Amino acid sequence: MVDIDEQLKKLAMEAEWQQQQARDIQGQLQNIQTIEIEMFRTSEALKSLKEKGVSLFSLGSGVFAKGELKDINRLLVNVGSNILVEKSIDETIIFLDERKKEIEEIRENLMNEMRQISARLREIDEAAKEYITKREQ
Repeated sequence: MVDIDEQLKKLAMEAEWQQQQARDIQGQLQNIQTIEIEMFRTSEALKSLKEKGVSLFSLGSGVFAKGELKDINRLLVNVGSNILVEKSIDETIIFLDERKKEIEEIRENLMNEMRQISARLREIDEAAKEYITKREQ
């Protein structure tokens, strides 16, 4: 009986840990979704700027200004570690498309981890049910 109770306690602790991992991954997936939306909006704004020469520019805190750039072939793009590189609109769109592919790969890896966690939680649930059945006999 003590052995079964100990096993149930171990399963409960593992289940709690797995659930915390799932919550962490869910938070990461929400962050990725936010990044994807921002990248989509940026790409659309760049395309609009290229076609029409006019776009909305964020001033922060939900405030935007409609305007045009004098030189649309000189955008400063953060390529990582706060390093800014001058790029044209087309180069910037290509850069964003490449980053989108990287982010999609990260999202898929996280989704695979979530599936593994779900499978393990089902295994834990089945094992716990078996121990409870044994304990009741």
